[in-house]
Amino acid sequence: GAVNHESNQVYQSFNLDAYAGQLVSGVNTIAVGLYNTDNTSSDMVFDGELVVNNIMGDSLLFTGNPSQAQSVNTTGWTNGEKLLEVAGDDAVCLTTLLPANDTFTFNSDATPAGVTVTPASGLITTESGGTATFTVRLNTQPTANVIIGLSSSDTTEGTVLPASLTFTSANWNTAQTVTVTGVNDDVVDGNIAYTIVTAAASSTDTNYNGINASDVSATNNDNDAAGITVTPTSGLVTTETGGTAAFTVVLNTQPTANVTIGLSSSDTTEGTVLPASLTFTSANWNTAQTVTVTGVNDDVVDGNILYTIITAAASSTDTNYNGINASDVSVTNNDNDTSGITVTPTSGLVTTETGGTATFTVVLNTQPTANVTIGLSSSDTTEGTVLPASLTFTSANWNTAQTVTVTGINDDVVDGNIAYTIITAAASSADTNYNAINASDVSVTNNDNDTSGITVTPTSGLITTEAGGTAAFTVKLNTQPTANVTISLSSSDTTEGTVLPASLTFTSANWNTAQTVTVTGVNDDVVDGNILYTIITAAASSTDTNYNGINASDVSVTNNDNDNDAAGITITPTSGLVTTESGGKASFTVKLNSRPASYVIITLRSSDKTEGTVSPVILIFTSVNWNSAKTVTVTGVNDNITDGNIPYSIVTRPAISADSSYNGLNAANVSLTNNDNDKDNDKDNDKDNDKDNDKDNDKDNDKDNDKDKD
Repeated sequence: GAVNHESNQVYQSFNLDAYAGQLVSGVNTIAVGLYNTDNTSSDMVFDGELVVNNIMGDSLLFTGNPSQAQSVNTTGWTNGEKLLEVAGDDAVCLTTLLPANDTFTFNSDATPAGVTVTPASGLITTESGGTATFTVRLNTQPTANVIIGLSSSDTTEGTVLPASLTFTSANWNTAQTVTVTGVNDDVVDGNIAYTIVTAAASSTDTNYNGINASDVSATNNDNDAAGITVTPTSGLVTTETGGTAAFTVVLNTQPTANVTIGLSSSDTTEGTVLPASLTFTSANWNTAQTVTVTGVNDDVVDGNILYTIITAAASSTDTNYNGINASDVSVTNNDNDTSGITVTPTSGLVTTETGGTATFTVVLNTQPTANVTIGLSSSDTTEGTVLPASLTFTSANWNTAQTVTVTGINDDVVDGNIAYTIITAAASSADTNYNAINASDVSVTNNDNDTSGITVTPTSGLITTEAGGTAAFTVKLNTQPTANVTISLSSSDTTEGTVLPASLTFTSANWNTAQTVTVTGVNDDVVDGNILYTIITAAASSTDTNYNGINASDVSVTNNDNDNDAAGITITPTSGLVTTESGGKASFTVKLNSRPASYVIITLRSSDKTEGTVSPVILIFTSVNWNSAKTVTVTGVNDNITDGNIPYSIVTRPAISADSSYNGLNAANVSLTNNDNDKDNDKDNDKDNDKDNDKDNDKDNDKDNDKDKD
C-alpha cells in the first residue's frame, strides 16, 4: 500500500496469487517496497513493519523494514492459506499506513526453479553411427523463455542435435529429447568417453537465468578392427600365353604408421606377381591397390596348374597392423601347350630332275619329357629322295626347327612334272603325349628337266658367322620366260641370318644369268652353338603360267656361333655405293657387334656435301637395340657442273659411350660415287643406268624390308 503525501490517501492493494506455492519449507526471502504514485515528492520516509501471520493472526511471524528484503523461517508451517499483513507508522511526512493484508497458499512440497536431465550418464553411441538420447525439462514454470545450449566435448567422437533447447511457460514441463550420434574416426582407438555439455540457461526469468544443468557423459564404442582385405582371394585365372589376372588389397582401418605387405608367387614357373610389395599410409590406407598376376609359359603339356600369390605378414610400427597376415590368393595358370608336330611347308615343294632340292622344316610344338624320333621316307624314290632318314628331338632342341632336304631324281624320261610325297612316320617316344603322333606328310613335285624351272645353287652347306660373315648362292631360270619372273627371298630365322636382295627379277634377257643372293650371319649375343636355318624362296610370281607359282628350292645355312663377342661396329657395305646428281640415293647399315653396357652414339657426316648428304647424322644404340641394323641413306646432290662422277665418303666419327669398350671406337668410313647428270648418255649407258637403277631399287627394297623388320 502507499500514502499520497498531498491527499493522505492510502492505497492498500495486494495480490499474492502469482506466488502461490512458491514458498518452501525452510528460509524464504520476501521483499516489500513503497512507491510514490504522483511523483510530487521524493522525500518519502517509511518506518513501519512487515508482519506475516498465520491465517488466525495469532502469531507474529515476521516484522521488519519493508524497504529491505527480509527472511521468513517457514519451518513448522503447515500447508494451506497464510495471511500476509503489512502495517506502518508515519514517521516524518506520511500518515499512518493502514494494515493491508491478503492470503497466499503455502506448499511445503513446492519445487524450486531447476533443470532436470535424464539420464545424465551411461549413454552409448557407436562409430557406425549408433545414437543415444536423453531428455531435458524444467522443474517449474518460467515467467519467460529459457534457452539451454548443447555441445559435444569431442565432435570427433559424437555430435548432438538440436544445438539448443527453448522452454516456454507453455511447454516447460514437456521433456524435450536430445539425440547424440556417434562419429566414425577410422582409427583403432578403443571405446572413447566424451561429454554432452549443457550451457548455463539464458532467460529474463531471474529464477532460471544462469542455471547450469547437469552435463551428460557418453561413450562412443569403437567399430574399427585392424585388418587387410584382399579381393578376390580365389578364382583367378592366368594363361601360359601371358594372360593376366588382378586382385586388390586395402586396409580396413587407418594406420598410425606405414604398413608394407610383401607379395610373391609360390611357383614362378607358372605365374609372377607385380608389384613385389604394397605400402599403405595414413593417407591412402582406404584406396584399394591393384596387384597383377601374369601367367608364365613352360612349354610343357602339364595341364592347368594351381599356384598361390603369397601375402607376407605386414610390417609396420603400428602394433595394430604389424604381423597381420592377409589372405593368400589362389590362381590357376591355364596350359596352352598341346603336343604336336609342325611341318613347314607341307606342300608346294619343287625338286628337279637335274638334282634340284627343296627343303622343309620339322619342329615340336611343346617340350617332350623324352626323345621323339620321326622317320622320313619318299613315296617314289625314282622321283625324289629325302635326307635325313629320321629326325630326333630332345627336351633341349625340341623347339629348334630341323631342316629336311628333298632331292629330285632324273629318270631320263620326258614324263612331265611328277608329284610324290615325303612320308612322316608316326613318332616314337617314351613320352605318351608324343608317342604315335603322325605329323603331316609333305607333297613335292619333281620338275622335268625339259620344262621351265628355277635352279638354286647350292641349296645346302652354306656357312655364315655371327661376326657378320656372309655366304652366297645363285638363282637362275632353266628356260626363257615370256614375262618377268619375281622370286621373293626370306630367312626362316632372322635372328641367325638375313638375306639380300629381298627379291629377284628375271627377264627374257637375263633369265640364264645367275643372280647372286648374299646371306649375312646375325649375332644373337648368345653362346648357342652353330644354328641351322633356311633361306626360303617364295613361289615365283609371273604372268608366264609356266613359271607362276614355281617354288624354287630353299637354301639351308648354318650360322656359326662366335662365343667371344667383342665390341665392334659393322657397316654394310663400306664401298661401291652410287648416288646420282638427280637425287639418286644409296644406303648402308650400321649395327654393333656386341651388347653395350651403356648407350653408344655414332655421328655421321659427308666428306663433300656438294656431292652427297647423309641422313640420319646421329645413330644411337642401346643395350636393347644394339644388334638391330640401322639404315643410313645417302642422297646425291646436283652441282649443275659437268664434273664427271665424283667419289666422296660418309665419315663415321669415333663413338661416344659410357661403355669404355665402345667409347672412341671408330667404325669404317663408307665410300661412294656421285654420278654426274650433266652430260649426254648413249643408249648403252641408258641401259647401264637402267641396270644401276634396278640395283638401286633392289637396295631400296632391301632397306624398306629392313625397316619393316625393325
